[in-house]
Amino acid sequence: MNNIRYLLIAENPGYTPSQRAQLLRDLRGLLPVLNVRVASRHLEILVRGVDVEDARRRVEEAVGRVYAAIDVTNEDALGSGDIGRFVALFNSERFWEAHAEIEPAWRRSGDRSLQGLILMSAAFVKLQEGAPDKFVLLAGEALRLLEDAPERIGCIDIPKLREQLARSLVSKSPFSIACP
Repeated sequence: MNNIRYLLIAENPGYTPSQRAQLLRDLRGLLPVLNVRVASRHLEILVRGVDVEDARRRVEEAVGRVYAAIDVTNEDALGSGDIGRFVALFNSERFWEAHAEIEPAWRRSGDRSLQGLILMSAAFVKLQEGAPDKFVLLAGEALRLLEDAPERIGCIDIPKLREQLARSLVSKSPFSIACP
C-alpha cells in the first residue's frame, strides 16, 4: 500500500498559489501528502500509501468536498493520447492530468509538437505550485517547440494557441483552448 498514490481533486475554498506552502504543511499534518497544486476552483492533493476513503474524509474535513480520487500509481497507464481529453483537462485547469494524457503518445512518437503541449501544461503546473519563474522557463520552451508544429494538432489551432501562451507569459494566468 505504501507505493499507492492518489490524486484527490477537492474544491478550493479560496486558496491561492501563494498560500500553497502553508496548505502543504497543514495537510502533511493529517496525511502523507506528496504535493499540492492550487487552481482557481480546485485543489490537487497527491497522497501516498493511504486508504483512499480515509484520505478523502480527512481532506474534506480540512479544505472541502473531494469530487475525484484518481489512482495515479502507474502514471504510464493514465494517458491515451486523446487530444480532446487533453483539451478538456487543460481547460479545467487540471494541467498535471492534461500532460499525463498525451505523454505516452509523445514517448511513442517523439513528436516535438506533443512535447510542446506537455511542457505548456507543465508550465501551468508550476503556476499552481507558486513558482512563476519556472512557469516562464517552461512556457518559453513550449513556445519554442510549437514554432514548427503543424497548423492543427487534433482540434487545436496551434497559431492561436501560441498567441494565447505568449499572452500568458505576460499575465501569468491560464487560458482556455477553443476546440470546435
